[in-house]
Amino acid sequence: SGGFNPDRIAEFEKRQVPVDAYGVGSYLMRGVNTFTAVIVMLEGKPCAKVGRQYTPNPRLELVRL
Repeated sequence: SGGFNPDRIAEFEKRQVPVDAYGVGSYLMRGVNTFTAVIVMLEGKPCAKVGRQYTPNPRLELVRL
């Protein structure tokens, strides 16, 4: 949710920032949950926003269902 909370949303609304929707997932949860999951590659092609990239992790194993 990028740190969005009612105060931050009110500021965006006050400034009339064009927005389709607000994500407030972590604001609604209790405790500390500071992790994200970002899709950085699709069918072998990079697709991440600027600043994100694929990082190989040799500890991961493919799980087939």
